[in-house]
Amino acid sequence: MIVRDEGGTLVLITQPDHAFLAGQIAAAIRSELALQGPHREAVLLAAREHDNGWIEVDAEPTVDPATGRPCDFMSGPTAVKHELWLRGIARVATMDPRAGALVAEHALVVYGYRRGASDWRPFFESITAMRDDLLERLRIRDAAGCDMFHAQYRSVRLADAFSLQFCGGWSEPSSTLGYTVVMEGRALLISPDPFGGATVPLRVLGRRIAARPYETDGDLRAAVAAARPFVVEGTALGSDSIVEDPQPPCEF
Repeated sequence: MIVRDEGGTLVLITQPDHAFLAGQIAAAIRSELALQGPHREAVLLAAREHDNGWIEVDAEPTVDPATGRPCDFMSGPTAVKHELWLRGIARVATMDPRAGALVAEHALVVYGYRRGASDWRPFFESITAMRDDLLERLRIRDAAGCDMFHAQYRSVRLADAFSLQFCGGWSEPSSTLGYTVVMEGRALLISPDPFGGATVPLRVLGRRIAARPYETDGDLRAAVAAARPFVVEGTALGSDSIVEDPQPPCEF
């Protein structure tokens, strides 16, 4: 769950809805050659479905007992993260093995800062094994094939980062793989321009709840169930006016 703080209210956006937006953003990117190649549809599938393992988790939101706020995608037990990524990778792999391998790569990259933590060792071992098995099935073995795979993964990572910045409403500039991004009002400004001069409409479902402490998971779930879904709207476009010295991208 993405929790967007708007003062007196919180806007909740599920991970699968954020990922669907990432897929739409990826489809609009013109600056990445991998998205013009023969495996474009697999890359778009990976971007669109990379968070589908969160479906069950976001359907039953939980409260962070330390704050009384809804748990967001950065919190929660390690075991839950392990389970949901295994589930999500397996789902995508049944649709397309290359897309599944790209989602596995994404899990390994975004949680890379957890390497070395003993409780995360099973996560890296199992997901690395899943990715490598899928790459073997695709016969991606030589340097050229690996380079192409990593170029394709760039597009998944970029689309995820752009969508997260918008869904989170993060105003501080951030940087991912050579692109700098900042939110100004409802506009997501990206430099260099990845869209070939186009302005890309952004639309994602959200639910608004009161920004108050929630006593129990049941209290939170009742508030979410009562909240009417609405569309968070904005645009994404290239810009040359982004502030220098951006913050590093948010990690999971």
